Formats: sequence, structure tokens, C-alpha cells
Amino acid sequence: MRHMRAFRGLVPVVALAFIGIAACTVGSTNGPSGTAGSNEGADPVADSLIGEWITALGGMERFWGFSTARFTLTTEMYDAETGRLRRTRPRYVTISRGERGELARIERWEGDDLIQQGWDGAEAWAMLNGAFLPDTAKDRRQVEYVSGDVNYWIVLPFKLRDPGVHLAYVGTDDANRHVVRVTFGEGVGDHQDTWTYLFDEGTAWPAEVWYQETSDQAPHRTLWQDPATVDGYTFPQRRVYVDDADRIIKVLRISDFELNPELPAGIFSRPGG
Repeated sequence: MRHMRAFRGLVPVVALAFIGIAACTVGSTNGPSGTAGSNEGADPVADSLIGEWITALGGMERFWGFSTARFTLTTEMYDAETGRLRRTRPRYVTISRGERGELARIERWEGDDLIQQGWDGAEAWAMLNGAFLPDTAKDRRQVEYVSGDVNYWIVLPFKLRDPGVHLAYVGTDDANRHVVRVTFGEGVGDHQDTWTYLFDEGTAWPAEVWYQETSDQAPHRTLWQDPATVDGYTFPQRRVYVDDADRIIKVLRISDFELNPELPAGIFSRPGG
């Protein structure tokens, strides 16, 4: 039996016969001329499915009002055979989006060691117990990727309106779910991941989201659960990773979410820089 899918039945989707027509009206991705925005030249069915998802969250206006956020992102690792929690690790995340791009500061403990990572739009840095790590250290090398990751997940589906994001409708799967494939143009993002969004008939939220970092890699399957709305901004509090047998192997949990908090000056910059 499959796990219960996230957000089932919350918001209706227009009939597909209408989707193909409605998607031909292209709105701006940069201002409020379109309710959900649109990607010029995109596959019309894929564009409308994503557009319905964005509309269900309040439209692109919600994203335009997002400037900073602070939250705890906890990783829970599970034993697939027993379902028992094996390990948990919280990360304390601060992000910002603006003229300098998508910035991030992430702090976590590994045992008694405090690890801090930061990206200020121009320079990456990492510290272990207050001492800077060399560029060759793993936690330093991963800064740009981790910073992009904590920004990206919290601003889906709005990021699917970015330039260079390619949407393609590839039909329905064996469960009669509508499948949208997402790829990225040259120079868009740090990795050429492929994403797959699966929508149940009659719902605007995806039933599952898959991603592959390489074409020969099996997709990571995620279910999005426990939606929360903070100051009008809606996001899933749990991203549940399951294996091919639908057993939970990992959960990413968001808590203590603050939208647009005032941040200390220089919070993303290299300390002492």
C-alpha cells in the first residue's frame, strides 16, 4: 500500500482541456501582471499545472513579498526495515533574497563541535568551533551547494518561474497522475538536476516530487506533508523520503519558521572580513 499522499484534495485543478488553452496567455514573472506568472515558450500543459500550484499558494505576489526567513531544518534518518529513528540533526538556517542573490547562514552541532557556514553572494566561508576551515575542507566545499539547497526548497514552486527553467508535460503515469518534468538551462543552478512533479487528477499540489542529480541515478522520491502557513506564506513542514517499497528512509522537518525577520547586519558575511 502506498503512503497517503501529501495535500490530496485540498485545491481543485481545472480540467486539462481548459489547461491547454489557458496556458497560452503568458503573464510576467517579474511583476503582478499575471496571477501566477508564466514561462514564455513553456509547454502549455506543464505551465498551467505549475501555475495552478502557485495560485493555490496565493500567486507570485507571495514570493515577491519574501525577503528573509529563519527556521530550523531537522534531518531525521530512519531504518527502513524497522521504521525506527536512527539519527536526528537540526540545522539553524537564516536566508535572504535580494540584489545580492540568495544568501544563507547555516549552523549545526556535530557532537560537541559547532559548524557554521555562510554565503554572502560573493564569498563562501565555513568555521569549526570559531576557526576558519580551509577551502579543501568538506564543510567549506559544500557551502555554495548547501546554501542553494536551503533557499531552493523553501521557495518552491515559485522558483519554477525563473528564467532558464524548462517545464515539460510528459503525460500520465500508471496511477493516472499528471507528470511534469523540470530541467535547467546552461548556467542555471550548480547542478543539472532533473525534477519530476506528479499531480493527482483534481488537485493543485503535487502528490510526489522526485529528483535526480545525474541521469543514471535512481530518483529520490519525496512526499510533502503537514502544510503550514506563516504570515500568509505556505510551505510543507515535512519532506518525507521513501524507498521503492514506500518505506520512510529520511524526513526533513521545518520548524520555528519566521517570515521576513529583521536580521543583524553582516550575518551572512565572513566574520572579521
